[in-house]
Amino acid sequence: MIPEDIDLEELRAKLSARFAGAAPAGYVRGKGDLRGAVVALLGCSALEAEQLVDTMEARGMIRYEGDRRDEVDQLERHWKLGRD
Repeated sequence: MIPEDIDLEELRAKLSARFAGAAPAGYVRGKGDLRGAVVALLGCSALEAEQLVDTMEARGMIRYEGDRRDEVDQLERHWKLGRD
């Protein structure tokens, strides 16, 4: 897999559909769930999935609705995977 060849918008849409109605909760746990979903969707390594998730987060394509710097991973806060 070549990360530069991945359509990130298409991947974001697939993640949004995969987690429809049950967005990943908590920053750390949710990000792990997103990585796992990317591995399942693309058949890539966990490291490649982490790079893709980090890139989508950095570009604002996905975002965590809480403060990721919180010491306690608040599971009542979720990831936003859409364009809302």
